[in-house]
Amino acid sequence: MAGTAVFRWAAFEMGKVATRTLEKSGLGIEDIDAFVPHQANQRINEVIARSMKLPEGFPVSNDIAETGNTSAASIPLAMEQMLRDGQCKPGDKALLLAFGAGLSFAGQVVVMPPLAGAESA
Repeated sequence: MAGTAVFRWAAFEMGKVATRTLEKSGLGIEDIDAFVPHQANQRINEVIARSMKLPEGFPVSNDIAETGNTSAASIPLAMEQMLRDGQCKPGDKALLLAFGAGLSFAGQVVVMPPLAGAESA
């Protein structure tokens, strides 16, 4: 695998994918409450967040140090961590962004779910 080329592709192209995802959903950065990128590499996620011009202090998932790159599980695990840490709450809108094998990628806007096992209010 060409690690440097993949890093550059992910870091500099995925921000464009995130922006297109918001545009296609009819939303802007001001309409979402959190950003949950694939947890492959913290430096990649930092470049993506900067390229999107996220406001200072905007909630961006970062559980790479805790869970590592867990492939397809990284986004749901990161969503749960953000909910547990109080970075966002059930009902918030989150932009999800993933990339993987073969340089496949996807983005979507979702409503954050309740935590599993959380008591009903």
